[in-house]
Amino acid sequence: MTPFEKAANFSDACAHATPDAPTIKTLALWAALLAYAVGAVILYPIVASSVAKSVSEGNDPALMQFVGP
Repeated sequence: MTPFEKAANFSDACAHATPDAPTIKTLALWAALLAYAVGAVILYPIVASSVAKSVSEGNDPALMQFVGP
C-alpha cells in the first residue's frame, strides 16, 4: 500500500446489502395480502359450486326452519 491509497474499510462496504426492518415488515404484509387475495380467487368458485350443489339437493339454508332454544 502506498501513502496515497486509503485503507480498505469493509465495515460499511455492504451497508445496503440487507433491507431494514420496516422494509421487511412491509414486504411481509404485501405477501400476506397477496396470498389472501389469491386464496379467495381460487376458493370462491369451489365454494360457490358446493353451495349450488347443496341447494339443488334441497338443502337450502333459506328454506330451513329456525329452531329456537
